[in-house]
Amino acid sequence: MTGEPSALDVWSDLPRVDRRTLALERVASAWLGPGPLGSLFVWLGALPGLDLALDRPEVDLRAAGIARPGLVAQLRLPRHGARLALGVEVPVAHAVVDHLLGFDRPFAERRLQLTPVEWGVWTYLVVRSLEEMRPNPGFSVDRVGPDPFDASGLGPIATIRWAVRAGETAGAVRLWLPESLAEAWLGAEPPPRTPKPHSPKLRELAADWRVVAGRVTTPRGGLGALRPGGVLPLTDPPLTGEPNAPVGPLFLVHRTDDGGERRIAVTVDPGSTRGAVVVSGPLVHEPSPDPGSQPAMPSDADAPLDAPVTLTVELGRINLPVSRLADLKPGDVLPLNRHGREPVELTSNGRAVARGELILIDEELGLRVTNVFL
Repeated sequence: MTGEPSALDVWSDLPRVDRRTLALERVASAWLGPGPLGSLFVWLGALPGLDLALDRPEVDLRAAGIARPGLVAQLRLPRHGARLALGVEVPVAHAVVDHLLGFDRPFAERRLQLTPVEWGVWTYLVVRSLEEMRPNPGFSVDRVGPDPFDASGLGPIATIRWAVRAGETAGAVRLWLPESLAEAWLGAEPPPRTPKPHSPKLRELAADWRVVAGRVTTPRGGLGALRPGGVLPLTDPPLTGEPNAPVGPLFLVHRTDDGGERRIAVTVDPGSTRGAVVVSGPLVHEPSPDPGSQPAMPSDADAPLDAPVTLTVELGRINLPVSRLADLKPGDVLPLNRHGREPVELTSNGRAVARGELILIDEELGLRVTNVFL
């Protein structure tokens, strides 16, 4: 009959979902049951008086809502060499903090950005929640704050969104993760992609690079003597200048699989208050010493808590894609994945053991410990 819609026309306006999206939605739905994420939400929901409810997940195979204001917990999953992030919308983040602190926030202030005090509360919640996950998949916290998730160098991003209600406040929680990690969780091979024509030597350099500002030596008592409020001078090498603009040798460092290091000399970008660095030297390879020429030494991470330990001071980390690394030259500015006002980290063999803030001790910089993770 002329003018009547065909069967295909009737269904043409319906939303389309592919099999991968449906499979990821099923996996995300199962997370709220027995398992790691289920134990996380059970703990949060058990906070006295907090009426926390999550709706079924929605999956979007793109970085959806990544620029929305709110609180972002940026995480690492070393087992998979991946970075991911959990975003909490502002009203929900406020509601949880207000409940914990017993604060009755005026309605007009419920959409204002979070304060540093609230970042600190959420940092505790995120760290505690990850500790409660059983079994623990091995997440580590990179940073918690208002900065958007930097997904550069991770390839296509998938977004999992839960509608959430905390008391009378409604909002959303989003999980951003690389599609490659989502595919691994689905137990499937990622879709084939055409590799870029880079040499194997350059391909192995595509990784996280640490911005090393020097080292500190723990006081008598080793790691066990680290306490919030303790002050440690920077050595090897000492740095001068101001806490937001240290002057002295800084390096981008990438540890290779054979135990050696690749280094690139950098300086702090003077206009970024430690939020970016400027390349000042070439790439240098420092091979690992011949293991047969030196006696084996225990790592700092495995040393007894009362043994003296030298810790590395990290200003931040940078993920350098292969194409970017191959084109680096002096004068290039590289943004850090951490805001300049955030604490620096004390690490031992790449493992964070404490955080602190740079301070001026006479004419040289030192570090005041703010958090200890032991």
